[in-house]
Amino acid sequence: MRIALVKPPVTYADWYRHPALGIAYIASCLKSSGFDCQIFDACFHSWSQSELLFRIKNYKPDVIGLTAMTHEVKQAATIAAQLKAEMDTPAIIGGCHITALPEKTLEEFGTFDYGIYGEGENTIVELLESLQQKSTAAQLNNIKGLVFRNNGQIVINEPRPFMTSAELDSLPYPSLDSYYPSNIRALKSKNCYYVIMSSRGCPYNCAFCMRVLGRKIRRRSPQNILQEIEFAIERYGAHTINFADEIFLFDNQQTRDLLQLFIQRDIPKRIKWSALTRANFVNRDLIELAKKAGCFRLEMGVESGDDKILKAVGKGITVNQVRNAVKSIKEAGIPLCTYYILGHPGETTETLKRTADLAVELNTYSIAVGLMVPYPGTKIFQMALQGRNGYRLLSKDWLEYDKYGGRVLEIDGLPHHELVKWQKRTLLNFYLKNFRFLDCIKFLWKRRRAFHFFMKKKITLLGKKRVRETVTEP
Repeated sequence: MRIALVKPPVTYADWYRHPALGIAYIASCLKSSGFDCQIFDACFHSWSQSELLFRIKNYKPDVIGLTAMTHEVKQAATIAAQLKAEMDTPAIIGGCHITALPEKTLEEFGTFDYGIYGEGENTIVELLESLQQKSTAAQLNNIKGLVFRNNGQIVINEPRPFMTSAELDSLPYPSLDSYYPSNIRALKSKNCYYVIMSSRGCPYNCAFCMRVLGRKIRRRSPQNILQEIEFAIERYGAHTINFADEIFLFDNQQTRDLLQLFIQRDIPKRIKWSALTRANFVNRDLIELAKKAGCFRLEMGVESGDDKILKAVGKGITVNQVRNAVKSIKEAGIPLCTYYILGHPGETTETLKRTADLAVELNTYSIAVGLMVPYPGTKIFQMALQGRNGYRLLSKDWLEYDKYGGRVLEIDGLPHHELVKWQKRTLLNFYLKNFRFLDCIKFLWKRRRAFHFFMKKKITLLGKKRVRETVTEP
């Protein structure tokens, strides 16, 4: 049985250069179970939809497996429909969106035959084995984490428990041959890097975040992580690693032990790595240890420059903690990328100004500024559906549910075009008020396809107002 694992294209992602780790793990588990599979990641390879379809058809799969975030699910359904029209193959959908809305996804998109919610490595193996054996619907009922149709009715099986730390250790390393057929160094000009997920889960409960991997952190063992680093160096010539954990740099003994192990094994002499951290975990000792262990870049969610906003969304940090964290990271000489969201519950022009001012004050290596999106499964999603906290839902088109290019929400006193003005203002002020003119030019050039995409859609980077009808449900 041949399985095509598909990641839909993103029109404007000229900087999108990291593998889709979810389907890479799926691929490795399928291969370990004797299946023939190939990854078709249009995002990574910058394929158009027509080129993606051409490549998949040439592969002639027996089954199509697609992964999709919320803003990608509509395109995934279109791809599945076009392939099924010519190949008559079953389509499986997995990823964040169906994990949040398992029943609604199959109701809305009839082109998907099966859905996998939660961690999918074991579920898809069991499903494909059942399809090979032509199992009955009653037998499919036993597959945890599966959604399927039976006589016109959608059946949602019980959820599959999250894997334990020991089970994560037992997984084969993600299959990245389709991303790096020879050597990562040969693709250095494309800013490619190897991706490792050393843990799954996040204990925090931010109102805007899809918590698809659970709130309990499940860590792989230090030895298992080191073995994958060695594998990445030997197999793919990795020179840069990105730890894709929701939070990698915790201030705890486990993290410190892992960093010490990196130093003992001379990892910093062979690779450099980047990771996410939180302001409440950062202190000088931890950051200096991370630098010695090979850390060359950190990322951190700031979200807002207003303490009341941070409390309202359950971020669990304060603005002063952010300031102190940034100071420690700068003193260690580690470049820091900070992330901001505009459009929180209770947002006003005053809180937006505080956020813009904080971004200028911190003057980190780089920033990203997104607009609030009510992703399914989040508290913000429920607020938007119910019209609470001043929210008005503007679109039920999942394609719009993109924090950098969509129109989904507005707030009392802050119509969408005003939020976009503040998004532009925050970005430009960050560069211009800090006299970083060359960095501003580099930023725009690197994201030139994104800029063209925004202008083509008439997204209000220039503050042009576009009115949409308010809707009550997505």
